[in-house]
Formats: sequence, structure tokens, C-alpha cells
Amino acid sequence: MDVRGTVSVDGIIELPPTWIGNINPETINVQLTPIGVFQELFVSTIQYGAKIIVRNNAGGPIKAYYEVTVESKEPTVVHDPTCDV
Repeated sequence: MDVRGTVSVDGIIELPPTWIGNINPETINVQLTPIGVFQELFVSTIQYGAKIIVRNNAGGPIKAYYEVTVESKEPTVVHDPTCDV
């Protein structure tokens, strides 16, 4: 699963609501590409698999593209002995 966009000046990336509870948060991968000028961008925190906070180590404004990829959780498989399939 992935999502792409532009990081706003506040540095917050909102992940799709459908991801909550359906992803493995330990597999979140964030790629940041600065727009226009050099920026020392880094991921400050990932909140509950729903929001990513990006910061600029140089202290300047944030303007960047992002791509977030993540693995979905494995679906729960229930064995039903009454089913022949």
C-alpha cells in the first residue's frame, strides 16, 4: 500500500483513514524529496500509524514531495471444519 503527495508547511502527513488498524505500523517507509532548495528533512515521529510529522533540521520552511509505503496486516484466517472448500 502506498500514498503520495506534497508535505505542507506544517510538516504533517495525514495517512488515509482506511489504513488505521489495517497496516503493520512497523513497516512504514517514508521517502522525502525536497522541492526547490536543499532541506535537511527527517521524520520526527509517526503517530499511531495515522500521522507522520516531518521536520527540517536546518529550521527553514518545509516544501517537499513524499511517498509513504507500508505493508498491510495479514488477514485473519479462520479454519471452519464444516466447510469443504
